[in-house]
Amino acid sequence: MTGQKAPVRRCSWHHCSAPAVATVAFELPNLLAGSRRDYCREHTAQIRQAKGTVVVARFGARQRPALLDLGDARQGRLAEPKVPSHRKGVMP
Repeated sequence: MTGQKAPVRRCSWHHCSAPAVATVAFELPNLLAGSRRDYCREHTAQIRQAKGTVVVARFGARQRPALLDLGDARQGRLAEPKVPSHRKGVMP
């Protein structure tokens, strides 16, 4: 094992020289579906608003509070337990 650090990744955004902090994967319906790109903090926040984007990896120095504000994120499928519905049978 060598003691060398990996080279700093740069943001994929056009003309952005900031260090990348996350890798974003693109899925349908995004036109970049099937590809992955590295983005800096500001561009990651902007990109994740588009449909078909998923943050798949975060790297670099972490900042506190959280790297990205998740307050506006939609709840995931497992965020709340599913309440069984009583569709079969007659309800009084």
